[in-house]
Amino acid sequence: MSTYDQVHWVELQGYQKLPIEEILLLWTSLNKKILVVLENLSEQTLSRPCDMGQQQKVTLKWLIQDYLDHLEHHVKKHL
Repeated sequence: MSTYDQVHWVELQGYQKLPIEEILLLWTSLNKKILVVLENLSEQTLSRPCDMGQQQKVTLKWLIQDYLDHLEHHVKKHL
């Protein structure tokens, strides 16, 4: 299995060529949809294991919290 090449995917999708307003609209829309999904997850679903590879196993709840922490990091970085 190959690793995730973030720089390659960002370049491929051409985010640097887009107006900031378009990027913010996309980011806002995607995260609003994610929020709807998250609000409808049961505790049972949140406790399901997620295999992150390399012997790293976490719960879906942990993965969601990690995503939220990552988002907060980026928002604070650009304020």
